[in-house]
Amino acid sequence: MPLSKQISAQNLKPGTKYVIEIQWNLTNDVREPTTYTVIGTYIESNYVRGRTCSFDTGLQMLLSRSRYEMIFNINGINHKVSSVNKFYEIITPQEEEIARICKIYTLPLPTDLKKYISEYTGGILSLKYCAKRK
Repeated sequence: MPLSKQISAQNLKPGTKYVIEIQWNLTNDVREPTTYTVIGTYIESNYVRGRTCSFDTGLQMLLSRSRYEMIFNINGINHKVSSVNKFYEIITPQEEEIARICKIYTLPLPTDLKKYISEYTGGILSLKYCAKRK
């Protein structure tokens, strides 16, 4: 059963908690060598307009690109995060759903049969088998 689902920056809902994987700085030009994972409550997003420099000849030079900044409340402090980072929605299953899964998977049956039974009982996410890569 998945515990989180990746969600794009434009689909974030204010007042909802998200897991944030911070890989990029605020201006989207430096990627961090390590990923920082934090949990924060989404507040709002801001559009930062790009800067340009114009010359008399009509040539415009791009100084900085436009970007979106997401504001999260992390441990009571508002932090700005780049929209390029990854955001995950926290999925919390109900107690009845967990109890149903526990009852099925404690049966003395082969694992394949347990998977088929759980698919037909409804409300249980299908489990997928991934072969090991060599």
